[in-house]
Amino acid sequence: MRPLSIIIIAVLFVSIGCAQGGADVPVTPGPDGHVGTTLDSGGQAVRGGGYVNWGFYRLEIGRDGSYAHVIPHRMASTLWEYPLWGYHLNAVKLLETAPCTDCLRLGNVHVLPNGDVSVDVSIRHPWPALPTVNRYCTGFDVRGIIMFPASQYFPDNELRAEAGLEPWHTWFQRYSTHDKGDAELMNPDGWTTIWAPDLEWYGYEVGEGFPIFEYYRGKMASGEELGTINAFKRFYSNENRHMFEVGETVTRTYIIRPPAQGPIEASYAIYAHWAEPVTTPVVNPAVDFPREANSPMPYEFWITQDGIIDPDAPAPERGRHIHWHIKTWDIGYADWLNTKVDLLYVCCGGGDLYPHPDGEPDDYWAMDFCFEGPVYYPSGLPGEWPYIFKVEIFDPDEPAYGLPIGTDYYIAEVALGALDGEW
Repeated sequence: MRPLSIIIIAVLFVSIGCAQGGADVPVTPGPDGHVGTTLDSGGQAVRGGGYVNWGFYRLEIGRDGSYAHVIPHRMASTLWEYPLWGYHLNAVKLLETAPCTDCLRLGNVHVLPNGDVSVDVSIRHPWPALPTVNRYCTGFDVRGIIMFPASQYFPDNELRAEAGLEPWHTWFQRYSTHDKGDAELMNPDGWTTIWAPDLEWYGYEVGEGFPIFEYYRGKMASGEELGTINAFKRFYSNENRHMFEVGETVTRTYIIRPPAQGPIEASYAIYAHWAEPVTTPVVNPAVDFPREANSPMPYEFWITQDGIIDPDAPAPERGRHIHWHIKTWDIGYADWLNTKVDLLYVCCGGGDLYPHPDGEPDDYWAMDFCFEGPVYYPSGLPGEWPYIFKVEIFDPDEPAYGLPIGTDYYIAEVALGALDGEW
C-alpha cells in the first residue's frame, strides 16, 4: 500500500507565559512585546524569560493504517505587541527536548469500509499539573487545523467560462474537496483562514512579520497549493470556557478521504488562544483569566438548511431556510456581520444576523439568501451549490464595525430549486 504522508505544524499552545527549559515558573509579556518577565509563585518578578511553543512535527501515516510516526521538527517564540483580543499563536522552530518531544501522537489508524482513513490525534499539554503556577499555561479554544493541497477556487473560473462570464481577476478562497480529487477532512468542526499560505485577505487575523502569527512551511512540509480556508477539529479538556488544562491529554478522531491520486499530503497547525491572567498565581483558570483569553471566534458555528430554496421566492423567504448556529464567548450577535459567497462569485451578500424567527436558541438568520450565481448557469438549477459562509466578530467594547477581531467560515452545499417564475 502506498504511504500516507502528513506534515503537521503543531502550534504554540499557550506558550507565552511558560518559561523555557521546563522550569515551573510562568512568563508574562514585557513592554516591548518580545521579552517576558518571570514570576515566582507569589506573582513577583524574578528574572527575564522567554516564550515556549508547543512544537512543529512531521507525521507519516500508512495509507493502509499499518503505521503512524510523529517526528518533532521545529519550535519558535515571539509575541504580537498590541493584540486586540488576546493572542492567536503558531510555532516555527524545532522542538527537540523541552518542554516535551511527544506532545502530539497518532493512534488507532485504520481504513474505513469506504476507503477513508481514520486517525486519532492526541495532544498532551506540554506542562505538567504541578503547582498553581503552571496553570498560567492553560490554553483556550484550541483547534487542530489541517491544510491539504486544494483545487476548488472561489470563484470557479471554469464554471464562469461555461456560464459566459468573464474570468474573475483573482481568486477569493481556495479549499480542498474530494469532488475535485483532493484529500478532505470529512468530519470537520469548521473552517478557518488563520495561518493559511498565499492568503492576502483579512490581514487582521494574524500579525504581520512574526512567524508565530503566520503560516510556516518548514523544511520537510509537503504539498503545494495548500488551501487558504482549511478545516479544523476542536480540542479541550474542560467544557468550561473550552480550556485545555495543564497535565491533560485530549484526543480527537480525524476522518480523512485520500486524494484521487498519490499520497495524502498536508500541513497541520494546533491553534491556541491565550491572554495574560488578571490574577496570579492562577488558582482557578476559569476565573483568573480575562474573557480575552478565549478566542473571539465562535466556539460553535455551523450552517443548516430546513428546506429547498425557491429562487423565485422573496428574499426573507429564501433567507429563513438557512440557519446560522453560532455561539461566541461574551460577544453578542449585535457585533456580528455575515457574508455568503457563491461558487461563481456573482453574489457576495452580507449584513447583520438576527435571531431566527423559526429557530432555537443560538440560531440566527441573514434575512435573505443570494442565489444569482446559479442563475447564470442554468444546468445548475435545480441542484446543490457550494457556498462559503463567513461570520465576522467585532469588539463589543469598540464602536460597531470597526476592525474585526475574528472571523470564522463554514462551507455548505445549498439545495436550490428550479427558477420557473412560480412562487
